[in-house]
Amino acid sequence: MNESHGEDEHSAEPELMKGACKPRGSFVVEVIASGSGWLFLLAVIGSMLISVALFVFGFALTIFTLYEVVFDIQLDLHILKGLLAVFIEIIDIFLVATVFYIVALGLYELFIAKAPLPGWLKICNLDDLKEKVLGLVTIALAVLFLGDALTWEGTTNILAYGAAIGAVIISLSVYMWVKH
Repeated sequence: MNESHGEDEHSAEPELMKGACKPRGSFVVEVIASGSGWLFLLAVIGSMLISVALFVFGFALTIFTLYEVVFDIQLDLHILKGLLAVFIEIIDIFLVATVFYIVALGLYELFIAKAPLPGWLKICNLDDLKEKVLGLVTIALAVLFLGDALTWEGTTNILAYGAAIGAVIISLSVYMWVKH
């Protein structure tokens, strides 16, 4: 009988020791981690609102620009170059809106729940999300430079501007290449 009583004491002792050895901050970390979903939900909603605002602004700018073109027709090559630059800037707005949309979907997918993502938008971790965003940023920078090159009149140093954008694009490309 003493032996069984002794075994019970020894078998209960490790259970007490497990609780006593548990780090003090782990409960706090567990509470913070389990309750942090709403923080990511705020980031998702914020990114989505920025995306929607940019899409609406880009669409409104498109309609306004087309309205101006239709009701003030001028067949001049200089005006056409300016119009192309405006359209390229509108495309740039749509690309930036797409970046925010992908960030919103990616954060939702990674931290909240599964999202209905298209096949080309596979996001399994933060590196996947960064890769998608950096790819779109690279394209947006190239489109931005194209728009500026169309309207360049020789008053500024476009070579330095192009070199700066090129340096950023090369840096982003090397970063993405090294990560793979």
